[in-house]
Amino acid sequence: MALINHPKVQDVLYWYLNGGFKVLDSVVRVLKQSNMLSYKLPELMPGGFFVATDVTCREIVHNPVSARFYRIEAWKSLSSSSSPPPQFKVYRDGRLVKPEELPIQRATWLGEEVTGEEYELIWPDGISKVGIFNASPLRNDSGEIIGSICTFDDVTQIVHMKRELNAHRLHLQRMVEERTEELKREFEKRETMEREVAKLERLNVIGQLAAGLGHEVRNPLTTIRGFLQMLQSKTDLHTYKGHFDLMIEELDRTNSIITDFLSLAKNKPTELKRQCLNKLLANLFPLLEADAYTQGKKCVFEPGDLPNLDINTNEIIQLVLNFARNGLEAMPLDGCLTINTFMEGQNIVLSFKDEGTGIKLEDVLKLGISFFTTKENGTGLGLPMCYSIADRHNAQIELTTGPDGTTFFVRFPKPLEVKTNP
Repeated sequence: MALINHPKVQDVLYWYLNGGFKVLDSVVRVLKQSNMLSYKLPELMPGGFFVATDVTCREIVHNPVSARFYRIEAWKSLSSSSSPPPQFKVYRDGRLVKPEELPIQRATWLGEEVTGEEYELIWPDGISKVGIFNASPLRNDSGEIIGSICTFDDVTQIVHMKRELNAHRLHLQRMVEERTEELKREFEKRETMEREVAKLERLNVIGQLAAGLGHEVRNPLTTIRGFLQMLQSKTDLHTYKGHFDLMIEELDRTNSIITDFLSLAKNKPTELKRQCLNKLLANLFPLLEADAYTQGKKCVFEPGDLPNLDINTNEIIQLVLNFARNGLEAMPLDGCLTINTFMEGQNIVLSFKDEGTGIKLEDVLKLGISFFTTKENGTGLGLPMCYSIADRHNAQIELTTGPDGTTFFVRFPKPLEVKTNP
């Protein structure tokens, strides 16, 4: 406020505020006629300024710069304390400011020295202006406040440019984030496609191997099993019955592996029949319950309301047995395997929830890959066979896993309604 301390400015303001002006027209006439106020003061104060001529702040006169800022005529009075109030609204840091909170009112009514406060004025037609304001009370020889003066710098262009730059920066930031997400999705999609291609290549190799050797290997195994059963029945070889049983068991396991090979390599269309999935599971459940009981575990079946579904009975039984036995093997004693069926949108969902310790993230990415297994005596063909069966039923297999267990979801598309002729 060095300007207010200028001797000439003090003389002029003191004369101006104590000159006995009765009406605004007199103020305007004298201001215009005064060489000091019409020439010297604008020269000393090139920015905008306005003066409260009394302590009510109802009469606030604006110099030409301030008048242009407030969109009024030069040396006219405009006050937020007058009635009716101006049309514009004043904001500071996004908050609407009351008239008594404005710099010139605070300087006049509270005697505050206001320095460097930024305010934005917004008119009903959308015009916005921003200024940085300073205000100081004016006192008479007795030290009483008789008015105040407020100066400001119009920083509208700077603020608007700053806002535009910030808007452009945010827009560019959003564009970069969106492009980054797109690239991330493309990368994940490419990884998925590469895994699928690798899976198909492995399945193709397995198919060729199974088609070429499956039946040829099975034939001699059948012969060996038959001779073992014959020898097992001889009385003089009864002491070797345990050995024969073990050999036959291993032959049966080998035959089961070959069956899995052939099932995994199957590429002919699956014959589907519309039937009740819940009924199929209910018939299979006693076998699963007995299997759980022998392991010291439990199995629960919770069917939901489902429409009939187009499925291949043998393949779905194979899929259920694989998922159920995997779930049982993953759990400790007293664990419970829960099998659910329910509708989810346009999907019929079959789920298997175990109470194991979950699957490691690196292992989740390998599920469905042939020969991958975490079991000591596993073949790594059970889950690939399930994925193959799901593909032939146009179903999707998904899972959630964590420390409390794993849930596999098999989502079958809801079949189209069959229209019958009346």
